[in-house]
Amino acid sequence: MNPLVSIIIPSYNYGFIIEETLRNLQEQSYTNWEALIVDDGSSDNTAEVVRKFVAQDSRIHFFTQKNKGVSVARNLGFAHSKGSYIQFLDADDLLSKDKLAVQVEYLETHPGTDISYTDHLYFEHDRPEIMYPDYEMNNHNWLPKIDAKGYDAINTLIYSNIAVVSSPMLRRAVVEKVKGFPEFSNYTEDWEFWFQCAIMGARYTFLDDDRAKTLIRIHQRNTSRNIQIMQAGELQFRKRIVAQLRDSQVLNAEEKDILLQRNAASTQKLYKYMMYHADLGSLPQLKILYNLVDRKTFISYYFKSLNFKRKELFKKKKR
Repeated sequence: MNPLVSIIIPSYNYGFIIEETLRNLQEQSYTNWEALIVDDGSSDNTAEVVRKFVAQDSRIHFFTQKNKGVSVARNLGFAHSKGSYIQFLDADDLLSKDKLAVQVEYLETHPGTDISYTDHLYFEHDRPEIMYPDYEMNNHNWLPKIDAKGYDAINTLIYSNIAVVSSPMLRRAVVEKVKGFPEFSNYTEDWEFWFQCAIMGARYTFLDDDRAKTLIRIHQRNTSRNIQIMQAGELQFRKRIVAQLRDSQVLNAEEKDILLQRNAASTQKLYKYMMYHADLGSLPQLKILYNLVDRKTFISYYFKSLNFKRKELFKKKKR
């Protein structure tokens, strides 16, 4: 029982940290792996750092592409991979020492599971000794822990992402079936990929084992994202969900109707939140919001938002 694990690592200007990531892989208790690092058009010293590892460790392979985004990079890495199992890994994340070994053993002995996923911990770049279960460092573990496929798995993914990208280990056939990561997605590529796996009938199993964890680094590069653009990406994703649900071969008609309604409710709730918290005097923000829905919906929520802000202002004056 010693199958090859392909670890696919997209990297964009992570030369300052990728050495630690690769050394972390070399310290894994499971040794039959290959690492495929895809440089997504970096302008830093990523290539110099990685090539030193390539020269010393035959398990490490390096590829480059023009800057096309993380999904294209992951798909390029997968195209060159040979492993029976696939581990996606962000260039700034780490794995607990036994993560690969524990998940390989589980998948080898549980043929009904397609995707094994584990718990995760977040740590600050400058304070790696302190860890949290959530990105906001509020000690809230958001992770849905399921053993499910079909309706139950899809229903979970309708509401939220199921795992950070570096947590799951997948059977190769799953990635082949969904044809890799969606290259058109914006900020939701991980979530959409997991959703597509569920739509194709993959079984997700949470592996509750303290020896298997993903360690996610919090630093300036991944804390500077525009929240509104990320929310806009989710709304675009939710539009695409509609067609995927309707075309699904693993859901019956009643299940499709239920999930379509839940997706519609989540879409409406998110758009309402975005409008109510938008700066209505900002033309760039209004342009984003206008392009997300039809004209009638935009106008309706625009005036609802004005009324909401008027009431909030009145409450503050009363205090």
